[in-house]
Amino acid sequence: MPPPTDDTALRRLADHVKRRRVELGMNKIDVAKVADITINTYMKIEDARPVRELTYGKVEKVLKWAPGSAHEVLRGRQPTIIEELSSDVVVSPVNTADLEADVAQAVSNAAIAVTDGLSAADIRKLKVGVIEELRRMGRLPKRDD
Repeated sequence: MPPPTDDTALRRLADHVKRRRVELGMNKIDVAKVADITINTYMKIEDARPVRELTYGKVEKVLKWAPGSAHEVLRGRQPTIIEELSSDVVVSPVNTADLEADVAQAVSNAAIAVTDGLSAADIRKLKVGVIEELRRMGRLPKRDD
């Protein structure tokens, strides 16, 4: 995939990269050195300018993002943060919104697979009920509505 040229997407990525760099307590030079790129190349990312695919991959590693996270951000999604617990174990914290959407999709798929008689409204009620039950159990956080 060629580097994107959409200014809004590049600005979104720049904001995410800068925020993550600051969270990790790194300065721009630190990231460039660890990623084995020049400071000028790194600055292109924070200045919302496109860089090569390889460069995004190098920066993702330094930011402890899963491979492909930069492109996910460019598409309007969130980067996936990973933590290495050991040389062969990688953990990715679950994003609450993603978990809720995944649970809702799983409930829909299961309801459709096991019954012919549920209407769309019934399936929607079932999804809401499962999400509410998971919140009651403390598996999902309460909403701040």
